[in-house]
Amino acid sequence: MRLLPFALSLSLAACGTSQPPDNGAAPPAAAKKTVKFIAFGDAGRANDNQNAVGAAMAQLCALKGCDFALELGDNFYDSGVSSVTDEQFQTKFELPYKDLNIPVYATLGNHDNSGSSLGEGAANNKGDYQVQYTTAEGSSGKWTLPARYHSFTAPSTLVAGEAPIAEFFCLDSNPMAATIPDLLNTKYNFITYANTQLQWFQAGLAASKAKWTFAFAHHPYVSNGQHGNAGSFDGTNVLVPGTVSGTQWKNFLDASICDTQYNGGLDMMLYGHDHDLQWLKPVSTCNSKTEFILSGGGSDTREFGDATLNASYWQQDLTPGFFWFEVSESELTGEAYTLENLALPLDAAGKPKPAYVKSLSK
Repeated sequence: MRLLPFALSLSLAACGTSQPPDNGAAPPAAAKKTVKFIAFGDAGRANDNQNAVGAAMAQLCALKGCDFALELGDNFYDSGVSSVTDEQFQTKFELPYKDLNIPVYATLGNHDNSGSSLGEGAANNKGDYQVQYTTAEGSSGKWTLPARYHSFTAPSTLVAGEAPIAEFFCLDSNPMAATIPDLLNTKYNFITYANTQLQWFQAGLAASKAKWTFAFAHHPYVSNGQHGNAGSFDGTNVLVPGTVSGTQWKNFLDASICDTQYNGGLDMMLYGHDHDLQWLKPVSTCNSKTEFILSGGGSDTREFGDATLNASYWQQDLTPGFFWFEVSESELTGEAYTLENLALPLDAAGKPKPAYVKSLSK
């Protein structure tokens, strides 16, 4: 399953040769094309919070519309899946999102690539099962991870010569940010794997014709949560060798999303890893343009690490929730939703009540 095509509304004249009278009124304007999506992460617990977030997202999409979802990693706690037929695909994806009838574009987190419950990220072969589930028998067809990193454009249907509204780049951060490097698997050597992915990403950004560019991964660039900023994850020094500090991940993003030679820099980066919700302000070390969204409230939540580490527009910890976005050629609107009593908050008229709303234009 891929992005659902946008419906076109056509007005047809009645049969015959007669013409409607010209009353001077302007013809109705064509409906503005938009892309609508939700973003959630750190969800794969099969607990009450995950089920509640899944139900709330389905309810919101029924009320406001959604074309697809982004799942931002740690899809299956605590140590990923063990095969393409692992029952966790049912208990931690199909069942919690049974009413969410849109494609779900997933990315891989450290717990998805782990050999133990610690989420050390040193077993990247396990993440490959999630790629294989995209075309597996028994899948509902909603799960969409055709490769560990890939891109897609939206809307899915365009007329000849029309540029997409948005392009999304799914990135694989785990080999560059694992607590323990996957040293026994040369395929996922963090240096060669990073370089190959970086060349692909830079080329994709440079060639993109989209009005807006997005990237999504599991590990943050900046975060006020307990893991903190790339380069010093979990309080580790930037000079610590290996991947535990996230230094290689920071270098990767500095050379891609932050570099203005690639279409002026990325418009928005979305990720999880910390179990809270954040809309952080652009930072001078990353082109002062890129917006940073952390949506890690998909199941269990926790307190911020340092709520003042990075400047924010809005942030909330200890509350399950997710983000919803609507993007047109010239405007992007994002809404944060936090659950109340494990339910989507509604006003007296039955309309969803976002915890925060922000719009951007270009």
